[in-house]
Amino acid sequence: MNRFRKAGILIVSAALMGLLVTSAVAQEQPAPGEGGPIILSNLGTDIATLNPIIVQDGSSNAIAARLYPPLVGIDVETFSYAPGARGSIAADWTISEDGLTYTFTLRDDWQWSDGTPITSADVKYGFDAIASGETNSALTYILDDVAGIEAPDAQTVVITLNSPSCAALSNIAALPVVPAHQFSALFPTFAAMNDADITAVGGVSAGQWKFSNFRPGEQVTLLADQNYPDAVVGQVTPEGFIFKNVADQTISFEQFLAGQFTWDSAPESRENEIRALDAEGYQVHEYPAGSLRFIALNSADPANPVNGLDEAGEALDQGHHPILGDVRVRQALMYALDFAQLNEGALGGEGVQLAAHILPSSWAFDPDLPVYPFDLELAMSLLDEAGFVDDDSDPTTPRVATEDALYAAPGTPLAFTLSTNSGNEASEAIGVLLTSQWAAVGFDLTYEAIDFNVLVENLTGQTYDATMLFWSFSFPDSPNDATANFLPTNDVIGAGFNVTSYNNPAWTALMEEANTVTDCDQAARAELYQQANTLLREDVPWIWLNTSNVVIAAQPNVVNFDPRGQLVGWNESSWIIPR
Repeated sequence: MNRFRKAGILIVSAALMGLLVTSAVAQEQPAPGEGGPIILSNLGTDIATLNPIIVQDGSSNAIAARLYPPLVGIDVETFSYAPGARGSIAADWTISEDGLTYTFTLRDDWQWSDGTPITSADVKYGFDAIASGETNSALTYILDDVAGIEAPDAQTVVITLNSPSCAALSNIAALPVVPAHQFSALFPTFAAMNDADITAVGGVSAGQWKFSNFRPGEQVTLLADQNYPDAVVGQVTPEGFIFKNVADQTISFEQFLAGQFTWDSAPESRENEIRALDAEGYQVHEYPAGSLRFIALNSADPANPVNGLDEAGEALDQGHHPILGDVRVRQALMYALDFAQLNEGALGGEGVQLAAHILPSSWAFDPDLPVYPFDLELAMSLLDEAGFVDDDSDPTTPRVATEDALYAAPGTPLAFTLSTNSGNEASEAIGVLLTSQWAAVGFDLTYEAIDFNVLVENLTGQTYDATMLFWSFSFPDSPNDATANFLPTNDVIGAGFNVTSYNNPAWTALMEEANTVTDCDQAARAELYQQANTLLREDVPWIWLNTSNVVIAAQPNVVNFDPRGQLVGWNESSWIIPR
């Protein structure tokens, strides 16, 4: 389930918390719920919702995913979707011969916290809410694959696809499972959940934690739920889980070193400090990030946001951003970006530059796809060609549009605003450096670090110029997830993740072909995804800044801390944290 994120640390969802594995854990467990609480930092601002149907940000998802179980889970030994995986409600499934129907059999040993059994109705409700078009759900990309869901009996879910899909399980795994009886009572219409209070839901849950309280500006507190049937050691040992607001990464890391957080990461520039903690007894873990830092470039008119398609699926006129609507301007930004300086000045040399939308850890990654070189002369030539000229020979003033500019009125300065969330040290440093780098070729960049929830609201509302954030990829890896970001069906104001209004029919065709390859042959699919990534590189709807390794450390006294790759909290119900 992909989400915009505000920090470089991956908070793994509850779908990945307690999966199919038998681990050697310490034998001396405290009594259920008698261990110390797990305490993690939430950078910058409050969560926005507990409702997994309308979650759009990583912080809210970190909490919602701990309250609601997934339909499909992951085996932490194989890193693949598996029937009966610990922590998920699907005991098994079958696929029809034509690949169009997935039939899931649900477990019958799991209840919601109010004693109501978890049934197929709880899966169908989440899908119906998304498919209604009434909710501000960012999960509409699921509809690219899933045509409908039926619940013929309490333990059976029948999912019908639009066409055979190699990414079907990835999209099905993103379906939210919620207590339909509670949600139906709370929301007379699906639309009613859009403006509901943050804690309108959460009172009925089915994870290893249950909601306790939310203190705005401070923290979210969850308590152990001993009714959770899949605890690794047969009980939830920690007393609870606390998600504590912290202003920025530096403060968070300092508080971790003072013993206030169970585990933490640090700004990229300080990752060597974490590595050095190993010698002091801290439990250090490093893994390739399942995310990247990007800048979304709005190509449509931010003064008049419009959905990408009408109800008949026909493309709508969305206007053009006066500056960023021209691909030559977007390419000029790429050539004027000095990644070596950004890496040294903001990322501590830890950054890995990316050419487009596939991580180096992916089976579909193309090592031969080149990143944009740093070339100021080429950047200025592209701007000249786009009709933005230096009319006073003063490099300290911005270029201005001439009559040759495609979308800007003559005399319009080459200016736009880049926003990021406050609290991420590296991103804020990048913003400062880009202001100077892009000024060298005539851009007048206004950089701002603002509240994360406001940032996401502007981004999904498509009223922004450029926004810098993190994007978390699905796990297990599914390159077809890019359709959530660049397919026109997901260009939905206030909800969809295609926030740049990208629409390239050639790219769409390649993605559709890759998702329907005969027998889902991985090599053939990889070649198609690489072709699609080449188009993204040329069109520049995003600037893919960097990925990196993630380095984290847990306190020395945390027993059973046993991360598997990016699955840091798969067994957190068994962690022993001395009081």
